[in-house]
Amino acid sequence: MSYTVLARAPVRMRIMLVALFAAGMFLAARLFLIQIVEMDRYSQGISEQVQFKAILPARRGDIVTADGTLLATDVFVYTIHVTPKDIRQPERVADALAPILGQPRHVVLAKLRSTDKNVILAQDVPHTVANRVQEAKERLEKERVALGGLRLQAHLKRVYPANAFAAHVVGYVNLERNAAYGIEQKFDSILRGTDGWMSGVSDALRDLIPFDVPVFQPPINGARIVLTLSSGIQRIAEEELANAVRHTRATGGTIIVLDVKSGAILAMASQPVANLNAYADPANVDKYANPAISAQYEPGSVFKIVTVACALDAGIVNERSVFEDTGSISIGGRTFKNPNDLVPGRVTLTDVLRLSLNVEAVKLSVGLGAERFYQCVRDFGFGSLTRIELANEVAGKVKFVGDSEWREADLATNAFGQGIAVTPLQMIMAVGAVANQGKLMRPYIVQEIQSSNAKSPTLPTAARQVIRPDTARTLTRLLADAISAESSHRATVPGYRIAGKTGTAEIPILGGFDPTWTIASFAGYLPADDPRIAILVKIDKPQTSRWGSEVAAPVFASVAKQVVMVLGIPPDAIRNTQ
Repeated sequence: MSYTVLARAPVRMRIMLVALFAAGMFLAARLFLIQIVEMDRYSQGISEQVQFKAILPARRGDIVTADGTLLATDVFVYTIHVTPKDIRQPERVADALAPILGQPRHVVLAKLRSTDKNVILAQDVPHTVANRVQEAKERLEKERVALGGLRLQAHLKRVYPANAFAAHVVGYVNLERNAAYGIEQKFDSILRGTDGWMSGVSDALRDLIPFDVPVFQPPINGARIVLTLSSGIQRIAEEELANAVRHTRATGGTIIVLDVKSGAILAMASQPVANLNAYADPANVDKYANPAISAQYEPGSVFKIVTVACALDAGIVNERSVFEDTGSISIGGRTFKNPNDLVPGRVTLTDVLRLSLNVEAVKLSVGLGAERFYQCVRDFGFGSLTRIELANEVAGKVKFVGDSEWREADLATNAFGQGIAVTPLQMIMAVGAVANQGKLMRPYIVQEIQSSNAKSPTLPTAARQVIRPDTARTLTRLLADAISAESSHRATVPGYRIAGKTGTAEIPILGGFDPTWTIASFAGYLPADDPRIAILVKIDKPQTSRWGSEVAAPVFASVAKQVVMVLGIPPDAIRNTQ
């Protein structure tokens, strides 16, 4: 028997076999690790590569006036992106897009030739322009012009169709969708709505795989807010205020029109004002805070309405009371005089209001005593928020007995509206309370909130009965008589008996009062026998005259004449014969 002896394998072959065996073992170990030990982690990674989730933005709710004028809304706008390296014929693309985008051809061409990976051709493009861009893209692609790098990205933008109209009431939302001022800020959570989402499976290019059914949660759009503002009355207030500020060369002002029976604000206008769509302009930064609720001031003699109301209601005077006015009075170490140093002698309550006598106002507050006077002032709403549905309201400032700042002389100065800080809204609500049989209403500017499944109207709410109805009627007669006693009074409205009071307030500065500037105002209501509306006119630092009777009273008359027509309030003669 013979045997065949096999030759021993070369060393290199043995080394290769060992290396292959080791590699096989390594691969087997890695497969075991990936498929068995770390299977969950890798499965999650694969899922994330094909799963997508997109946010479906909710539309912010509209803001409209009571008669349907659109003040704020959301619109879809587009950002046009381009990847320059994917544009093969930039000259032809620039020729097509430049006229559509309203940009010079060389500007568009420079963007298309940029070395950047991503370039924005245009931002905030309306859908009409975006549609034309999309049509141009499709046309060029049919002509075999490579446009793979051109994309249109849609997003929501807040716009204000009425521009500066009712701007201080509305507020604004910036590009980051953050709300500031007014209704926009106060009702941000209600207006904002809830974003939806959509998830599904996509391929490597992030395109939806057709056989996979996406899962989605639809967005819930924000509520629609209907204001109490009448667009017609708001426009009257804005135009009359702008004219007054311009003609008197004032620094600004405010007009408020109030429905005295309900507390609804029919108009709220202030100057200066800016376009809500231009909030990013640095020149407009200080023009969006609402002076009607956030700019406190010393009201001057308009406040005598409150002082007389408190005195009448307490019974320390009546409409037949007579006073001896010597032209000055000393309280707390200070001496107070009438305007123009007037020494009228024997006067009635009507004279006190007609001549705006500081001395008699001081006598009334002193006669009431600090406790009763300040309690009545507090009951009228001063020193507290009205809680109107607007952001950034301030409470004003009333010094009370016991405060470290209060002095005995404050009881005198407060009686004629100095040394006390109020907001225009507080002042007109107090006057409105007298017009409304002594009942102070809670002011409101939101008529209704309309969500997708419900409507929430605002119901008129009385805050409290400040003075008795008979006191309110007596004071109304006194105020109306004071105006009708002056045939040349500039607040008169032909055909209507009105009740009201002028105010000329000095402006406090460090160490005293400004020797030059005043705040001129007039607050009144009509018809006096059955009040429907109250109007406050406030003009800041007028240059043509310092007096409310000359600056603010005629503006009141002009506004009132138009408002009674808009509301269809018949003249006294017609109403009293019906």
